[in-house]
Amino acid sequence: MYSKRNMEEVLQRCRQVFLNVSGQDRLFTRDFTVEALQGRRRKLAQQIGQDACILIPAAPAQAGHRACQDATFYYFTGLDVLQSFLLIRGKDGHSTVFLPSRDEIDGEPGDRLGYEDADMVRRRLAFDEAKPVDQMGAALAGISTLYLPFAETEGGGVTRFQANTCARKREETEWDGVEPRHKALIRKLGERFPLMTMADASDIIGRMRRIKSQSEIEVLRQAGHLSALIMIESMKATRPGLCECRLEAIAKYIYAAYGNCDLGYGVIAASGKRIVNGHYHFNNSTMQDGEVVLMDCGPDLRHYSSDIARIWPVSGTYSDWHRQIYGFIVEYHKVLIRLIKPGILAQDAYAEARARMRRDYVPRFFPDGSLPEPIDRMLSGGGPYNHCVGLSVHDFVGKWRDEVIEEGMVFVVDPMAMFTDRQQYIRVEDTIVVTRNGCECLTGAAPIELDEVEVLMKEPRSIHSSWII
Repeated sequence: MYSKRNMEEVLQRCRQVFLNVSGQDRLFTRDFTVEALQGRRRKLAQQIGQDACILIPAAPAQAGHRACQDATFYYFTGLDVLQSFLLIRGKDGHSTVFLPSRDEIDGEPGDRLGYEDADMVRRRLAFDEAKPVDQMGAALAGISTLYLPFAETEGGGVTRFQANTCARKREETEWDGVEPRHKALIRKLGERFPLMTMADASDIIGRMRRIKSQSEIEVLRQAGHLSALIMIESMKATRPGLCECRLEAIAKYIYAAYGNCDLGYGVIAASGKRIVNGHYHFNNSTMQDGEVVLMDCGPDLRHYSSDIARIWPVSGTYSDWHRQIYGFIVEYHKVLIRLIKPGILAQDAYAEARARMRRDYVPRFFPDGSLPEPIDRMLSGGGPYNHCVGLSVHDFVGKWRDEVIEEGMVFVVDPMAMFTDRQQYIRVEDTIVVTRNGCECLTGAAPIELDEVEVLMKEPRSIHSSWII
């Protein structure tokens, strides 16, 4: 059963980070120390070699009310100023941030930060130099090898994979044909510096981002508790005749009220037959008695996300079929989590979990020994340690699935089975962080046991969101 006291403590820490922060202070990280940021930049310099430099662009200018920084730029700078660049020298780790003018940035004068504030930026974030963007060309002259990420901007609920795919589709569309931003930068650098060799830094950066620091884990913990609270309050609010959009409204309310943040991806609140659409976002149907609802959500909390999914009955009571199928998958989920620890391969954990399920749980849930084909398929293949989580919900961490699990990795446990004949997609998902001796379930404050869910659904709502329902 979830601990209300622990959840309140974590959410209180979350609120303290954003309360009463204003002006230029909002553009500096409140989560990472200067020493941590310096350490990341030094480690990156060591990775590229003595004779190379690395250039990391910030996100470009954006339309809209809430500008979103590029995840990688933020990771190494802790700075939320768009249209900037970070240049790091391999031989000594010397770092220079190039800033636009305040006059080129949208917003109120007191909320802007530009090269006019270079000395303050350099001191607060421990850069060796802070210069105007128009001096970057001179700094790049003479560099023989320049690393940069061959990838599009990631952040604000857009993963690197989504951004790259969207840019490629636009580039290939006959009546659009827009050159991807990273390709345009590579082309311009090549035209300006024809003798310069350019190399992709994506794998190097991804490996660094794979292992989370304790400061990152604390943000991820807060993100996980926000999402768990959404599941708890949505379970309490669910009833026949309610529109799915009301559950989405609860998610948006809690992220805004408790985290001062937006969605990390579109909320899934799928009921009935709509549950088979893995990325259903319309959330406009009326929930009916006898159906279940699948909810999946995550925030963009100070650049970090989480991922969680739960299934519960609209009426408050699971059907016999859902108790059997969802109950079995919940047990598989729990076994998978118990097996996580540093030093193991994911495939070895899968093999052990599947053996335990067939030996200990199949006789309990399927006493006649006849496994439904989707369950048998789930226990025969697939990767329930699905994707890493961090600076986006599908974090950009390089190829990790075939490598040893390490302390500090954050990923989801997401076993699933598709029953096309019943139009039911049954799954349960949590975000975990690997610890020294096992793992911590960052979204585990939301109940998973079927009996606990049914009890919880009878409780009154405890957040001030009556107007939503």
